[in-house]
Amino acid sequence: MCNVAKGAYEELIMANIIVIIPTYNERASIAHLLDTLELEFHAIRGHQMGILIVDGNSPDGTADIVRRKIKEHANIHLLVEQQKRGLGMAYIAGMKYAVQRLNADAFIEFDGDFQHDPKDIARLVAAFDGGYDYVIGSRYVAGGEVPAHWPWHRKMLSRFGSLFAKVVLRLPTNDNTSGLKLTRVRGFFTALPLSEEALLSKRYAYKIQFLHAMIAAGARAKEVPIAFLEREGGVSKSSLEDVTDSLRVVLTLAYRDFQKSPSGF
Repeated sequence: MCNVAKGAYEELIMANIIVIIPTYNERASIAHLLDTLELEFHAIRGHQMGILIVDGNSPDGTADIVRRKIKEHANIHLLVEQQKRGLGMAYIAGMKYAVQRLNADAFIEFDGDFQHDPKDIARLVAAFDGGYDYVIGSRYVAGGEVPAHWPWHRKMLSRFGSLFAKVVLRLPTNDNTSGLKLTRVRGFFTALPLSEEALLSKRYAYKIQFLHAMIAAGARAKEVPIAFLEREGGVSKSSLEDVTDSLRVVLTLAYRDFQKSPSGF
């Protein structure tokens, strides 16, 4: 009798977790990344792990490489968009597909060029198993780090952006611009800004809006320290425009919060 109860419980807690990876001209690294993720999945027990590539119609044939890998691994899926619409919209398309077509219980936002370490996925899932709804791979908690060779101004801007969002939006988290995150679907998916009209930024600043929405919806958030890696090839995709865009998103969200509060701040 006890064995039956235990088996029923294990079946109940098993989750379908989809790693969403937007790509654009990642032909050189995508096969290696997919193989590496598949190896890391072996260390994750009790869950069904899958990968969803959201490709922005890459002219370099990234999608063709993914199709070959699909023949090797049944848990890899591909969504090709007709045009590149920005990182935020790519993730939204992936999130909708993961939930509506792949029945995801949780999804992980993951970078396609090895700036995120595939080994960290198991640690995010462990926090999810601990009851957390929103797990952030954090550079700005004890044990977290950014590349040592980053110039001082890049380190300062990254740290300032997270701190500015934390103070202005009264967030409980430290790394508020991290791109490595796990989101629980049940109870929270509909709270996210999942349309082009609702999204304040199609660039990196969408991360701040999603975090703000999850916290407002009552999500239990946890930060897991990570070492943020340099992009393969060494070319950063961030820019000064991303910094000003993030400031705009933070101030817009703060103004909306002020309007909703009967007593203001």
